[in-house]
Amino acid sequence: MPNLALLIDVGSTWTKGVAVTLPEGRLAWRCQHPTTLAEGIMRGAQAVIDELQRNVPAGSSVAFRAATSSAAGGLRVAAIGLVPDLTGLAARQASLGAGARVVFTGAYALADDEIAALRVARPDIILLSGGTDGGNSEVITGNAQKLAEANKAEVISATVVLAGNKSARSACEAVLRSAGFEVVVAHNVLPTINELKVESAQAAIRDVFLERIVHARGIDDLRAWATGGLAPTPRAVLDAAAFLADGAPAMGIMAMGTTVLVDIGGATTDVHSIGGEVPPADTVLRGLPEPHVKRTVEGDLGLRVSASAAADALGAEALSASLGTSAEHVIAEAQRRVDQPDTLKEEDHFDRALAIAAVAEALNRHAGHLEQSPLARDTWFQIGKDLRGAQVVIASGGVFAARPDADELLALALTAARKQGRLVPGEAATQLIDRDYVMFAVGLLAKSWPQAAAALATTSLRIA
Repeated sequence: MPNLALLIDVGSTWTKGVAVTLPEGRLAWRCQHPTTLAEGIMRGAQAVIDELQRNVPAGSSVAFRAATSSAAGGLRVAAIGLVPDLTGLAARQASLGAGARVVFTGAYALADDEIAALRVARPDIILLSGGTDGGNSEVITGNAQKLAEANKAEVISATVVLAGNKSARSACEAVLRSAGFEVVVAHNVLPTINELKVESAQAAIRDVFLERIVHARGIDDLRAWATGGLAPTPRAVLDAAAFLADGAPAMGIMAMGTTVLVDIGGATTDVHSIGGEVPPADTVLRGLPEPHVKRTVEGDLGLRVSASAAADALGAEALSASLGTSAEHVIAEAQRRVDQPDTLKEEDHFDRALAIAAVAEALNRHAGHLEQSPLARDTWFQIGKDLRGAQVVIASGGVFAARPDADELLALALTAARKQGRLVPGEAATQLIDRDYVMFAVGLLAKSWPQAAAALATTSLRIA
């Protein structure tokens, strides 16, 4: 009697499901259904679960059930720090690594117009940081007071994750709670000037997602079903990238090395990188050290929900030139995808052009760059990650799983990215396609069933 894992991903457009044999890691069945946001996402999820159960081998026993969700664009975070290139950047790293989408960033003392912009952004979580431990306390306490006053005037429906200077922690917590905020305390994301520690804040954000946001969005039924865990989709994909990059030598699972995984969806294009944080010997790192495991999310580079934003960000004129049409046509096609997000065709030239441009742009935003020293011309400063030596680039998302030209699409996107001069993966990197669209499932299985996760990934990526 075979054991099975049933794994569900509730996306902004589609709800996907896979049945995987345990411990072999063979894909037994895969299906999808449009995500049912209006009716409650469990309706679409239940349709997927029912189809999986109808089509698995007779006599199978379900040993593991888990799920991910990025419905409605995922968790929305406002990241507030002391200065943009220090605690502000650290706050963004904590948010993105936890599977969140940053919808507002603030630094220094918040102004009235910034509070207004924060309200418009409608964050689920406000990540409030600022100051190294024992350092500046005035800014974070002042911003806590500003948020408290704003919440008393008009409620901001967000949980505050407090992750700044420990010397100001008690005062900030007290003033925020007295104003009606739910507060979760985490360790400082920047305890010293050269030390980035985001794990505690990431864990706090994930806990809030599970305890508050999931319930608010009506998917607590899915959480009850997912006895093996419910996670933000981007976090599961990041876990998959880390699992493949680092391997599990004790179990004979080979490591891929420095790995870049691009995941393009209807609402965002996410880039995950494992490695590339150490600069070459002849280069000096400038700014905060980069994390070994890094994720960025581009909310204006999706193929459906944010297609119009993508056309704006990438340039309708540039896209029209690649398509041989007019900018007006590009704008109209983008809006059609926003209005009809379940559209999916194998030979869609607009999707192809938009995906190539979006992946290239997302890679460039994620990767670092070099700057020559104005004083010593033989000295170069590295800002951000150097991914030129990446061993592997993986492309995931519905557009890659559905198209027969997926390999060419990824190759063209990488070529376009390299033209911008950023430190993106070089030509020597092995290019792989997540053909079965299962990276979320690999991430869900990685901890409890690593052999199955490795086998599932190997099959989907078509590697020996």
